Amino acid sequence: MNGTSPSGFTVWFTGMMGSGKSTLAQALANRLRRLGKTIEVLDGAEVDQFLGVGRAETKDERNAETRKLAWVCRLVTRGGGIVLQAAVESPYKETRDEARRQIGRFLEVFVECPIEKLIERDKTGRYKKALAGDLKNLVGISEPYEPPQHPEVIVDTSKTGVDEAVEHILGQLVAQHLLDPAVAAMRSRPRVSTRSKGETAPSRPAARPAAKPAAPKNAASKPEAKGAKKTAPKQRAAARTARAASRKRR
Repeated sequence: MNGTSPSGFTVWFTGMMGSGKSTLAQALANRLRRLGKTIEVLDGAEVDQFLGVGRAETKDERNAETRKLAWVCRLVTRGGGIVLQAAVESPYKETRDEARRQIGRFLEVFVECPIEKLIERDKTGRYKKALAGDLKNLVGISEPYEPPQHPEVIVDTSKTGVDEAVEHILGQLVAQHLLDPAVAAMRSRPRVSTRSKGETAPSRPAARPAAKPAAPKNAASKPEAKGAKKTAPKQRAAARTARAASRKRR
């Protein structure tokens, strides 16, 4: 694997202009980021500004751009990173196969689309100009495009939606042992527990046993006893008075 890290890999998108390479690359990047992965996407103005990629007009210039991007992908992959390349058509099989050999951990996605749909999507009118003979260097029309013979993924964007295509790519990343199946199955980034290692969840306090109902009080006991204590002296005093009165009468 040319010294590459077992955690890094490259997803290489190839296809004609307007086929949907950038759209799929961004959608895949967003999905992988939600799964907790750090992703680099080679596409757009930054690649043109810093690498001078996207201006080629001849076969040699296109091959030179493909090799330059392959070199960047190899460095990122070797360092354990994940990189998605969608900056160029990379129309020639020779340099795509060369990129595969150099990078090692490599998944090729062929983004195809019928020419009628490409013309419909093209807001610049480049396809119509090329078909009319007014544009001499458009890949797939006035310049050849060599479709991959054995790519890991083929997506026809005229028939397949973006979400479905992303799921298919994730499935192939798992099949090629580039992505952990447990991670790919997650719909969003796993929650991180704030509990430290070895710390157990706090136990709930044991429930107190229900208090036994108090035995019913004997209604005649205490009140009558208290009454007896209060009335006994009065009865004795009355008895003494009665005896004294009886002695006087005698």
